[in-house]
Formats: sequence, structure tokens, C-alpha cells
Amino acid sequence: MESWNLDISAGLFFLDFAWMGLLLIVATYLRSRVGFLQKYLIPANLLAGAAGLIIGMNGLEWIDLNSERLGTYVYHLLALLFIALGLRAPKKRLGMSSIKFSLIFLAVYLVQAIIGLVVAFILFYTFMPDLFVGIGLLPPLAFGMNPGIAYSIGGNWENFGFESGGIVGLTFAAFGFLMAYTVGIWLVRKGIRDGEATYIDSELSLSEDIRTGIVRAPKGNMRERITTSPESIESLTFHIALIGLVYVVTYLLMKLMEAGLIRIDAANEITTLWSFHFIFAAILALSVRKIMNVMRVTKVVDDMTMTRCSNLFMDFMIVASVAAISFQVILVYWVPILSISILVCIATWMVIYYLTSDAFEEYRFERFASIFGNMTGTMQSGLVLLRILDPNMKSPASYNLVYGSGLALVFGFPLLIVINAPVHYFSDLVQGFWVVLSVMTLYLFLIFIAWNYLKRAKT
Repeated sequence: MESWNLDISAGLFFLDFAWMGLLLIVATYLRSRVGFLQKYLIPANLLAGAAGLIIGMNGLEWIDLNSERLGTYVYHLLALLFIALGLRAPKKRLGMSSIKFSLIFLAVYLVQAIIGLVVAFILFYTFMPDLFVGIGLLPPLAFGMNPGIAYSIGGNWENFGFESGGIVGLTFAAFGFLMAYTVGIWLVRKGIRDGEATYIDSELSLSEDIRTGIVRAPKGNMRERITTSPESIESLTFHIALIGLVYVVTYLLMKLMEAGLIRIDAANEITTLWSFHFIFAAILALSVRKIMNVMRVTKVVDDMTMTRCSNLFMDFMIVASVAAISFQVILVYWVPILSISILVCIATWMVIYYLTSDAFEEYRFERFASIFGNMTGTMQSGLVLLRILDPNMKSPASYNLVYGSGLALVFGFPLLIVINAPVHYFSDLVQGFWVVLSVMTLYLFLIFIAWNYLKRAKT
């Protein structure tokens, strides 16, 4: 609830986003000019976030961007992102390949969590007895999901003794981005040299537009529809207003549920409730879309416009999440952050490579690259790596990535409930996280049973 009650002026709020906008413009220019950034396809949002970290209040203090406000923006942008995605038309047929993708996502979530917890326990029982063991559960949130979820859950744990938990979550996310755009690019290039790519046999085939990030000969977007008459309301304005409507309903629902928790004498659950606000936002968005389908008014909603809105929220969320990292927090937690991140990244690569090779006969490497990028950074990272291998998006990998990740979030939702159990239902937090480790190990076993049954199914 703290993120709703942050006391800032409207001027400061808009100035923060103006600074982030300026950083994005500078980053876009640098990407178009600097060969190193083009070589590793560093996206402008990540570059802008790094610049904000260096010159903001956590660095040189040249501009007034501090962690508290930026973390709050991450919290809200996360919900807006899920709303925009939820208001799009549902896909009627996922396909077996997308279901396989979702199982791979779930397996990686669990492996990341298990390894993170094991390393955290080792550190706790050796030379870091004051370590909050739940730090080991942040990698699947920061790597596999997105920075906003890691910040939200980590921030909630601050109420239970995890000092600077939200910033630690963002730090893990930043490390994941680093892996996606360094190790990920290296793996893709190695695959091209080894002849594993389906469509290209040389890195030189990557278009100049993708390298520089600037489209030299812009063309009209024929997939986007203008759904309202401009003299009444701009179509983009209407879509943003619809997102705002769902967010207002989300807030009212959260307040109602908070009152219900107080009424049943469960006020200690309120902080956890608010940390999951993005889940309720997504559910409400899907419900609104369903209602609009029943009322036959969905023609006023354009999926491409909603996708662009979600991309807008994602860009600013990544800038804010990276710029919010605190060097002081890194100095305190560098041992667990570094050790957990390195081992988790190695395991992530191994699990994805094994499972994609095990299940797919076609487009194996394209699928591997897209999942690796997604499971260390965000979906955008996965699409960046995929575009190197499949510039025209001819393979089904992009489709699998989008719908497989959505399905994985549905099946992975119980994990978000389980990871919070120790702080609410155990007097001994360490014992509670041991229980979580056992539950996740069992869940992983069940996933592999399902995998062995489905892996040879036709895609």
C-alpha cells in the first residue's frame, strides 16, 4: 500500500517522466551511432535506465531521480502493462507448441527458485546468518517474469525483515538483462556459426534498421485500426482511458478486499494483497474484455494499439527499474546476488537447451534463443534474440513465446502464493522457506511427468 501513499507533487511526477523520456531519446540516438551498442543490440530502454542510474540520485546526482519514486512507478506501470495485455482479444487456439513453451517456462521458474534457495541456505548456514533466505526466490521473479513483479514481492518482504528487498529484486532483474544481451547474443552468434539457425547463415544478414534501432524508410502500420472518430476522441486517448478505467476498478476492488481482511481480523495479509495488485488488474482486464465481447462492443478496442500501450509501459518500467538500483544495496548484498545470479543463469541455459532439444524437431535454436532471452530478461529480450535468427518472424517461435508465457503465468500463479507462505504462516521464516523448497521440488517433479507425456505430441 506504500506505493499508493507516496507523497509527491504533480510537478515532480511529470518531471520524473520527462527525465526518463529525455534519457530514452539520448539512448535511442546512442544506439543508432555506437557500434558496440549495435553489436549487442542493447535496447534504448535498458541503456536509458543505466544512464539514469549513473547520473541520478544513486550515482552522480546530476538529476533528481531517486529509488523510492522510481520503485513506485515500476509498481504501477506493472499493473498498467498487464491491463493493456489483458484487454486484447484472447487467442482461441494455443497449439501444442505453445503448451510445451509454457511447461518449459514453468520448469525454468522452478529450477531458478530451487537453485536460488539452495544457495541462500548455504550462505545462511555458513557466513551470512542474518541473510533473509527468501532472497533466493527473487531470480524467477526478476529473470523469468519481470522487474515489476520482483520489486513488488521484494518490497512486500521488507515488512518481514528483508531490508531493501524491492531494490534487491530490481538488481537481480538488471543482472538478468545483462545476461540476456551479452551471453544471449553470444549464444545466438555461436549458433549461427555452428549452422543451427534455420533462416540465416551469417550475422551480416541482420538488417540495418534492427542494428541501429531506427527505421530508415518508415511505412504505415496497416495492422493498427483507428476505432474512434477524431473529432469526438482520439483513438489512442480512448484506449488509454479504457486502461485507466480498469485500473480504477482494480483500486476499488483492492480497497474492498482490504476492508474484508480487516473485518475477518486478517490485517497482516494486507501488504501481501497489495503486492499482488497486478494479478487482480490482469483478471479484471480479461473480465472487461469478456463483458465487451458479450455486449458486442469490442470493435472499439484495437489489439495493436493495446500492444503499443503495453510496450510504452514496458519501456518506462525498465528505465525506472534499472535507474532505481542502489549501489549501497549492492555493496550489502553483492555476495548472494552474484553467486545466485551466475548459478541461476547457467542452470537456465542448460534446462532450456535440453528441453527445446528434447521436444522440438523444427526451429529448435530459434525457440531456445527466444526462451533464454525471455527467462533472463523480458519478452522484449526474447524477441530481440529471435529477430537476429528470424528477421521476418517466419517461425512460430514468436507466437509460442507470447502465448506460452501467458499460459505459464496462469499455471505459475500458485507459486506466487507459495513463496509468501513463510512470512505469514510460519513463526520461523527459515523453516517456512525449507517447506517452500520442498513444495517447489515436488512441483518440478510433476512438471517433468507432464513433460514426458507431452513432449512428443505434434506441434
